[in-house]
Amino acid sequence: MAAQIDLDKCNMCGGLTEPLCVEICPDLAIRVQDGRPVVTEFLCEDCNECGCVCPDHAITVPLAKVTF
Repeated sequence: MAAQIDLDKCNMCGGLTEPLCVEICPDLAIRVQDGRPVVTEFLCEDCNECGCVCPDHAITVPLAKVTF
């Protein structure tokens, strides 16, 4: 299971050019589609980098899947 984004909590925080989760993802597994962040599950390595930088606490990775 990949990172899960709660779209009700996500405010599209905005990094330099994209939301922080998109900018930080080392696997390029998160992109913006139709104005919302989307996770491509087969690319996500469950590292939780996106969850750590999310100021809205909108991203979770099941604890059993975290790879660090």
